[in-house]
Formats: sequence, C-alpha cells, structure tokens
Amino acid sequence: MEKTLIVPRESCGERLDGFLSKNLSFVSRAKIYTLIKNGNILINGSIKKPSFHLKGKEEVSIKAEEETSELRPYEFPLKITYEDNDIIVIDKPSGLITHPPTKDFCKTLVNALIYLKKELSTLSPQRPGVVHRLDKETSGVMILAKNNHSHVELTKQFKERKVKKEYRAVVWGKLNKEHLRINLPLARDVKNRLRMKISFVKSKTALTEIMVLERFEDSTYLSIGLHTGRTHQIRVHLKFLGYPIIGDKKYGIKDIYPELMLHAHKLGIYHPGKGNFMEFVSPLPLRFTEFVRNYPSRLNI
Repeated sequence: MEKTLIVPRESCGERLDGFLSKNLSFVSRAKIYTLIKNGNILINGSIKKPSFHLKGKEEVSIKAEEETSELRPYEFPLKITYEDNDIIVIDKPSGLITHPPTKDFCKTLVNALIYLKKELSTLSPQRPGVVHRLDKETSGVMILAKNNHSHVELTKQFKERKVKKEYRAVVWGKLNKEHLRINLPLARDVKNRLRMKISFVKSKTALTEIMVLERFEDSTYLSIGLHTGRTHQIRVHLKFLGYPIIGDKKYGIKDIYPELMLHAHKLGIYHPGKGNFMEFVSPLPLRFTEFVRNYPSRLNI
C-alpha cells in the first residue's frame, strides 16, 4: 500500500508516531516504529524519528502492507444487554480489555464477541465494532457497531458530543460542594506515555461534571457526566482535585481495594439506523455495594 497524508493544522505539536497511530488503524504501533526506522515513512521526503513533532501541512508518504492477521476467538461469559441488526450493547466487567493492544493478544471484549460469532463493523480490522472504549479497570455499559454504517454514525455522535454518558465513582475524601464543573485540559505525560496529566501545553480540552450523591466518613459517592471523552479523564481530574478514586492503582493512593471504583452507569445514543434516542443502563456492580456495607449510610441503588 502506498499512501500520502497531509498533516492538518490541528495536529500541530503531535508526535509523528501518535499521528500515524490514529490515521493508520490497520497498522500496529510496533509496526509504525519499524516502518519509520526503515525509511518507509517520510516527512516531506525526509526520514524523521518517531518522536518528531509535527508543525502542520507536512506531506507524509507511507509505504506499508496492511496487517491482515485474523483475530482469535476468546471464550468469555459476556453479558449482552441489547442487540439488533445495527448495534450490540455489553455490560463490561472490570478487568476486561476492550480490544487487542497487540495482534497476538486475545483476552479482550472484541475477541469474546468473535467467539460468539457476532457481526462487527470492519472499518478498523484490529478493532472491529469499536466506536469508544472503557479502561480495563472500568466496568459498565459499552456499545459496539455491527456494520460500517452504524460505525460511522456512532463515531460521529461521539465526536460531536451527542452521546450522553453518566459514570458512578467512590472517591477518597469528603467532597463538600454538591456540584463541580471541571474544565482542565489533558495531555499525555512525556515521562510516562501510559499516563495522562493536567497540562496547558499541547493539550486537549476536557470537561467533567460531578454531582455528590452521598457522603461517608472519609469518602464520597459521585455521579459523573462527561462532555468530552479523553483517556483517563475522570481519574486524572479527580486526582488533581485531591479526591482520587478508590482502588485506582495508576492515579490513586495505596489502599487495600483491588478494583477501581469507577463504573459507566448510563449511555445514551441516537440509534444509527432508526434515529430514536436510546439509553442503556448498567446496574452498579457488587464491589460498590460491598464497599459501603461497613458504613452507617448506604448507597441509593
């Protein structure tokens, strides 16, 4: 395959490898590094490092073969809450990865759907059906596209922020305000590419709304609305405010809780085929109810 991309202005400041990872969905990140190193990817005719920061308007020339490795099925007891010819809605448990991080890894939600022989969109061969994702540690409602038309329509809704998302979380600390609106931009941490951080340099807007549902002696139960869908957005925003999510091994404090107390409770979309608004709910998992058994007050669930 030979392909030429023109870097848009909004990608100014992005690393070359990150830009290519977003625009070459059929090529793994490891393969992108190899292509750059071997001179198969040129910037205005010159070889650049993967860490090269783009300025916008560059011409990116690519010579590569599509990775066509077939995803392996993975037997896993998925809970399907809704399905029709266009979409499938899953109640994802904590601990399950959404899609394969590498072509050889198969213990994911996508591979479990392949085991069940579900039809999924093919616009992204290594991530069939995936129009959004949840962190491995986050449980809750997820929607996947069963055909390419649905994939395009749902992706558009997420991009235009027409999707209604409500999360539930329990955090350390007693939050006194009833409502908080957090508007702090996020960027990838250059010292650790697996983490995000609050940054006003080469960052993306991130808007989170928090509503207190109940307070305990040393923790608070929250309802959280997302207006943007940045990686680790809720976890970083709450940590920055001084209210880390209980059980968060990446951004939180050391505690005895093995699972992240973050749950995608509701997801509302406009049906990609029929156009009507639909809302799907994932009941709070057992770890939430077990957590509050030692408290005088109980969650309203």
